[in-house]
Order: sequence, then C-alpha cells, then structure tokens
Amino acid sequence: NQKQDMPKEATTIINLNKLCCQSAVPVVEKILAYEKGVKTFEVSVENKTATVIYKPKSTSPETIAKALAKGGIEANGIEADKKAIEKLPACCRDTAKGLSTGCSHSEK
Repeated sequence: NQKQDMPKEATTIINLNKLCCQSAVPVVEKILAYEKGVKTFEVSVENKTATVIYKPKSTSPETIAKALAKGGIEANGIEADKKAIEKLPACCRDTAKGLSTGCSHSEK
C-alpha cells in the first residue's frame, strides 16, 4: 500500500509570480487556511513564494496551486481565475492580470 510509505507531512514552495504586495497576503493566507491537508504556511512577498507544510495523504502541491489560482492568485504557473482576480485588492488586480504592477506601496 503506497499510502503507508508516504511521510506524514511534506514541504513545498509554491511560486506566486504575480504576488505584488502585502495587500494580497491575506487572500493567499485565507485560501491556504481553508485548503484540506495544509498544516502551516508562510507567505513571502519579497520572494513571491508560499512555503507550505501539508499532508501528502490529503493534498498535493498541484492541488494547493490550483486552489490559489481559483482564488485569483497565479501559483506555480497555473493561471489565476479571471473572476477571482476582480475580488483581489484593487492595487493587485493589474499585477494579477499580468499588466504593469499596480502597487505603488511595495513595502518589504
């Protein structure tokens, strides 16, 4: 049985290439908090990544990335849902759409 060989938890780094500023972090955190199998996570605006500790039995990096994309955040190259992008903070929408960065307050 393959499931018994799986580690209890694993770590993955999700690339959030179009994460523009601190304003989008609560969106990412909310998606990850409700994603089944995700134990803990840390979002880095500076590195444009989310380091996620998850249960391999319950989820996978691809599933996590798809959940983020569905929520309007491009993850691991999976394009963000266009309707969800419209719900992002105003300054983050253009960045999420791949246009110029709309963030004038790119604090680190």
